[in-house]
Amino acid sequence: MAKKINRGQINFFRVMALIGVVVIILVVKEFLNAAPALPKSGVHKGPPPAKACLECHVKEIENTPIMPHRPMSNCVICHEESKD
Repeated sequence: MAKKINRGQINFFRVMALIGVVVIILVVKEFLNAAPALPKSGVHKGPPPAKACLECHVKEIENTPIMPHRPMSNCVICHEESKD
């Protein structure tokens, strides 16, 4: 006896898969946009080299916030330059 395919069940799983893909895309997009923009200052003009970032943010010089992640090759991969 052949198994009867329920079209409503197939459509339900397609809709759930589509919702899952959309949610994953939104979560990844928000994760990548979570880094704050670099504030306007002389140090942050242009893409600063990673060494300059580490000198301030790892050693906590001049009340700079600590860097809550591992060092990267440069900062503008995640942190955009401020528009102001």
